[in-house]
Amino acid sequence: MIPTLPRPAPPAVDTPTTRHATAPAVLAGLVVAASGVLAAALMPRGPVTGTEVLALLIGAALVGVLAGRLTRSRWMIIGAPALHLATWELARATIFELEGPSFDQPRFDVPLAVALFLTVHLMYGLLTGVPMVIGVLGGRALARRRSVAAAASGAALLAVTAAGVLLVWPGRVAPVVAADGTTVSGSVAALEKVRLGGTPQWVSMRGSSAANPVLLHLSGGPGSSDVGWVRTFNQPLEQRFTVAVWDQRGVGKSYPALDPTDRLTLDRLVADGVELSAWLARRFDEQKIYLTGNSWGSTLGVLMVQRRPDLFHAYVGTGQMVSQRETDRLLYRQLLDYAERTGNERLRDRLAVLGEPPYRDIFGYALVMEYYDALEPYERVPAFETARGLQGFFPDEYSILDTWNEVRGFADMGGTLYPRLQHIDFRTDVPVLGVPVYFAQGRHELTARSTLADEWIARLRAPIKRTYVFEQSGHNPDAEEPGRFNELLMNTVLAETYRR
Repeated sequence: MIPTLPRPAPPAVDTPTTRHATAPAVLAGLVVAASGVLAAALMPRGPVTGTEVLALLIGAALVGVLAGRLTRSRWMIIGAPALHLATWELARATIFELEGPSFDQPRFDVPLAVALFLTVHLMYGLLTGVPMVIGVLGGRALARRRSVAAAASGAALLAVTAAGVLLVWPGRVAPVVAADGTTVSGSVAALEKVRLGGTPQWVSMRGSSAANPVLLHLSGGPGSSDVGWVRTFNQPLEQRFTVAVWDQRGVGKSYPALDPTDRLTLDRLVADGVELSAWLARRFDEQKIYLTGNSWGSTLGVLMVQRRPDLFHAYVGTGQMVSQRETDRLLYRQLLDYAERTGNERLRDRLAVLGEPPYRDIFGYALVMEYYDALEPYERVPAFETARGLQGFFPDEYSILDTWNEVRGFADMGGTLYPRLQHIDFRTDVPVLGVPVYFAQGRHELTARSTLADEWIARLRAPIKRTYVFEQSGHNPDAEEPGRFNELLMNTVLAETYRR
């Protein structure tokens, strides 16, 4: 018998039915991709305000519903959020790229880079992915006229929206209270938005009486916020001062003020600080205010006093910086010596690749920061060690979004501004300050900082110049030994300099 050969399969035919199934899928893909590009144009850094968060959640859900109705393919459930995220990432990296580490390639070699990945890429993926998946499921249910499934998807979307509201819900500003827990009459407890340099920025103000002198604290970093720290460690100052803590542009609640980054210059920050100081003096009917600064805040504070000495009763510096570039060079050499002494070949190789500062990006500085405790270890005050992380990044005054912005701001604001500080050296730039100056220096401060500070302070001329060594402190005497620091301000600085 002659075997019967199998008949070949007929060639695929482009039928109206095939085209009918393909066209909606292509259209759905185009809608999703377009939403990613639009989001990159409107929010290249991701959502930075409460309005943007809610708009993104609702927009992602609507795009999902439309995609689900256009095509019934199950692949769209994961394909829609994946395509949106991919086009957002591609568009922000190529078309709408801005300045700052959050636009660099993701990396995971230092903790700051990991934190940045989580707060930029992962958070955006969650904010768009979850509502878009629910939207696709709801759209598919509507297309198939499955009312129960559509209703369930609608309820899920409402739950996601409610979660978004919680994400942006304003933090709590606690009142100033007396020993019996009642609110002090005439006290100040406010978190206000102030326009500085034409840009909205935020300042916290707390005190037992609006008639007290004003004390403005400048946070370190650049990119950090001390709103929670000052309230936690220096609350007794509220009895004698109205204590103001400023979230500088690009920091915490002021993160939306980061852009345009070409305005994020040293001169602009000094001008913002002077403008805020004048605003505080007017707000509380004072001729002058007091100024404290820690770390980067001490750099900013000195330059503000140098520019407008008439605005300030006195300046108090903690963790005083003198020259960022020279300090970084000393730390690099010290860390290289440490790697050689300990036989840490991996660290030595990383430093060799990194090269001497200034480094290419903020992650080079982040690497060195990881070894501060190894270079010059000391036993920290337990209360400071316990509270610094929680109160630093999760103050009651912040919403969840504000905390998210603080992490991004530390990288983006710090990474953008720090290279613009490389020319500073107070040893030559600031020989004189026209106000009384006080320095609280930690005994265990890194020598790369303290050596330069001692040298500059010895040369500095001022109406009053006093230095106090805090024996149990390193870079943060105001928080490591808060009792002594608070007494210094209330019993010495205020007594010697306050003239209403």
